[in-house]
Amino acid sequence: MTYLMLLNVLVLVLLTSLPRFAIAADGPAGADNPASATPTDMGALYDLQRSEAGNPPSDERLGRQLPADTSVLTMEIDGQRFHALRQEAERAEPWGWILLLPDPGMGPAWPQQVEALRFDLARHGWLTLALEPPQPVPPAVPERSLPVMKSFSSASEPAESMPTPAPADREGSSVQAEPDTETDAAKPPGTFAERFNERIALVREQLPQQENQIRIVLAFGRAAGWSAAYIAAHPELDASLVLLDPLPDTQADAPRLSGLWEQLGSTPVLDLYHAPLPGHPEAASAARIRKSQAQRAKMEHYRQSRIAPPFIGWQPEMPWLTQTIRGVIKSQIIESLEQVRTPEQGTQPSIQGQTQPGAATR
Repeated sequence: MTYLMLLNVLVLVLLTSLPRFAIAADGPAGADNPASATPTDMGALYDLQRSEAGNPPSDERLGRQLPADTSVLTMEIDGQRFHALRQEAERAEPWGWILLLPDPGMGPAWPQQVEALRFDLARHGWLTLALEPPQPVPPAVPERSLPVMKSFSSASEPAESMPTPAPADREGSSVQAEPDTETDAAKPPGTFAERFNERIALVREQLPQQENQIRIVLAFGRAAGWSAAYIAAHPELDASLVLLDPLPDTQADAPRLSGLWEQLGSTPVLDLYHAPLPGHPEAASAARIRKSQAQRAKMEHYRQSRIAPPFIGWQPEMPWLTQTIRGVIKSQIIESLEQVRTPEQGTQPSIQGQTQPGAATR
């Protein structure tokens, strides 16, 4: 009797414990359950698929990375989309606009290169617009020619072999020469110079055209030659040129500053450089050569200045660099333009209590 009672108690305990075991067993499985993880996993998979498809939402990504007061302009030319970052001047009447042209070799990191300058200049009364550069043209791969092949046999009499007919001579052959549509579609719509100039021409429509406002093009690195060539070909732009660490571009059709100095004779040019510059030990000697070339070209408005602190990379805040650029713009461009303006054009009055461009704020 006692045995039967114990058996009944054990059965009852087992029956009451089964739901708890089922719940415990379902707990870990729920964490791996596809249904419960669908929202997160599918969202990540969707982003991955969009990235692999070659159409990442770059405008949305830039919008998430940038503050709310930065306007992301999305433009398109010949099916190629690109962006520009517009930062309004923190002043009722801006001193003018500054077009920032990043180094084409920066790739997707171009917003980081212009970040410190475009914010600092906007805080001191300048409308800034940073333009995404086109992708550089990759170097052409030379066509390889097959060497002449000869076969030697150790046998006394070589084996006879029938010549293989060409695909066009075979009867019933379905092999036909087809145009390489993929290669044709992958070709760029134009040269780098054409795409560079088209982007500047389009983005100029987003900039004010007041006559008395100062216009400045600030070119970084390898954008120096392209920017100088554009200004030389468009004198109606009436813009000053600031070169920051100018570097020669290795593309085949890249313009050289040495051939543009005479065309820029009446353009105010500020040549600012770091020495030493990591990765470019020739920075100091190249700067001396540029200065000598400009002097031989009798450029009256060319000024060169070395940025004293060593370059340690592009940072969100670069106080010494931004203050130096504001200072040379004020002394070499603004004051010089105010001196040569005619009475009919007039000068922009200085309002008491407002910060002058280039002056440090506290």
